Amino acid sequence: MSTALPVLALAALAVFASVLLPRLLPRISWLRRTPAAALTLWQVAGLTGVSAALLTAPAAALSLFGPGDSVPALTGGTVQTTVGLVVAAILSGGMLVLLLRSGHQVGRSLRSNRREQRHVVDVVASRTDGRLRVLDHPGRSAYCLPGLQSRVVLTQGAVNALSGTELEAVLAHEHAHVRSRHDLMLEFFTVLHRTVPARVRSEPALAEVHLLIELLADRQAARRVGVSAMGGALVTMAGRGHPRATLGEAAADGDAAVRIRALPGHLRFQPTVVPVVLTGVALGLLPWALLAWGLWTRS
Repeated sequence: MSTALPVLALAALAVFASVLLPRLLPRISWLRRTPAAALTLWQVAGLTGVSAALLTAPAAALSLFGPGDSVPALTGGTVQTTVGLVVAAILSGGMLVLLLRSGHQVGRSLRSNRREQRHVVDVVASRTDGRLRVLDHPGRSAYCLPGLQSRVVLTQGAVNALSGTELEAVLAHEHAHVRSRHDLMLEFFTVLHRTVPARVRSEPALAEVHLLIELLADRQAARRVGVSAMGGALVTMAGRGHPRATLGEAAADGDAAVRIRALPGHLRFQPTVVPVVLTGVALGLLPWALLAWGLWTRS
């Protein structure tokens, strides 16, 4: 039984990190005070769930080896041992298949959508300045198309509604997304998120990661143009939408309120950074520690 404990712990960790933790983290609102550290924790949590699932089958196979054995001791093994190994193989193999499928689907869809949208904005833009595109549309919208051929897109309605400093804040926000490649953070988490079967995945988890990325861009922009300009831009653009596969200034009214409240503290050091980072490190190392425990128990 002692050799089976690490395998059971890995399986339990896979379920906890993939299914339960994404439901818990969005409820911890103080994580929004430190969006960079919180995003790291979110990414590590998703990776931990996938890693634990992938390591379950190898750990189960290793548990069948006795000290000095060169082949697993399947002969004479109990039915429970065989069933346990099969279940572990299904968990790891299923997770690998889902991970590969998710990575392919998410990557292909995002790149296809962005390529099409780049073509559209290049064709219909009424004004072009480098990689900035202004669309002749009365609605208020601002977003970026990230990637190697990035675009920052504004509508004429947004340009008319924003003051000079607010417009500067919007552009700083979008350039923060482009410069820091926030799209890669979101894509990575989206792949991990969609690796989890649809029936048990948490959609609020993906929404929270979106919000954290916007908070991070808000902070970077506020350092350049000031809190007042950034806050004014958020108020002006609140409730406005932007296309799929983009990162944008606009937010739902609830998210805009959260982002505005977060602005005054963007320059202050948050003591929560250290425990969040340490928690992420510990969580990331846990699957490998459990695998090492399994190796130790069979020696």
